[in-house]
Amino acid sequence: MIRFAIIGSGWRSLFYVRIAKAMPKHFEMCALLCRTKEKADKFAEEYQIYTTCNEADVISKKPDFIVSAVSKINMYDTCIHWLSYRFPVLSETPIALDKKSLETVWHMCQNGSKLQVAEQYFLYPLNRKIINLVDSGMIGTPVSITISAMHDYHAASIIRRLLQVGLEGVTISGKKFIVPVTNTKTRYETLTDGQVVDKEEKHLIIEYESGKIAFYDFMSDQYRSEIRNRYLNVRGTRGEIINDKLYYLNENNIACLQNIDYKNPYETFNLTADESAITDILFGMMNYINTGKEIYPMKEALEDAYLSILMNQIEHDKITTLYSDKDRIWK
Repeated sequence: MIRFAIIGSGWRSLFYVRIAKAMPKHFEMCALLCRTKEKADKFAEEYQIYTTCNEADVISKKPDFIVSAVSKINMYDTCIHWLSYRFPVLSETPIALDKKSLETVWHMCQNGSKLQVAEQYFLYPLNRKIINLVDSGMIGTPVSITISAMHDYHAASIIRRLLQVGLEGVTISGKKFIVPVTNTKTRYETLTDGQVVDKEEKHLIIEYESGKIAFYDFMSDQYRSEIRNRYLNVRGTRGEIINDKLYYLNENNIACLQNIDYKNPYETFNLTADESAITDILFGMMNYINTGKEIYPMKEALEDAYLSILMNQIEHDKITTLYSDKDRIWK
């Protein structure tokens, strides 16, 4: 039985609650810490879980680890705070929003703090299968990727894995635009009033030292919009993958096409792809505590968060070009 406590009562924290509810033989969500009594009471009643506003209550439950699921701006401080109690901490993404804080995290981990980052996209069942296909050499050496499926640090993680570029230095150029789009859905409801609103659309070219290239296109409404799709295309010297289709040359250099078959390993528990990935992270966190084997190596987590910082320095009014620092201490 893996026992964890959650800090934060936002949208992301509920993923962990649902997983614990779906798999009670494997997980116990022993406490959820809220900022206000009103929210704690609401969550306790709605989800039938133990909630509190008191840190001492969380500590008294003696969880195996803490899940930090607070807002981005509070993530770093929350992780540092709970590490000071000597709890292992699983941090939602991103772990920090500036390079100095990323460096502090690296030093703390090098000095024994048990901290992991819950990056889930490379563990999605389809994404995992695509990564395995690329790693197997089915499309030869990967050379470029066009991605319009996820944002910032999530995209940086997938790009890095699919292009097999490790922690290479990068040049990022691009521009942000404001475009009109009809609202169709929020995190909590479907919208049918047809309201047209302005959203941000970002287009980037990410060039790695090895010459490999990523073309990034993401709209701020894309995750939830019902009229904006997702797209992933990774090209190699002997083929390419487009979403769930594999195009490749066989051993006789004959062109082949096949569908990419994949399976959600937790579908019997009615978990979504997102929840499936987080379930793997929870199991992985316990294994990390016991063996030291990382789920998502910290140097990769810091690199992806750092690249996200650069990606967010792209401006609206002109094409911007940025270069990664060569003195990244986690390299």
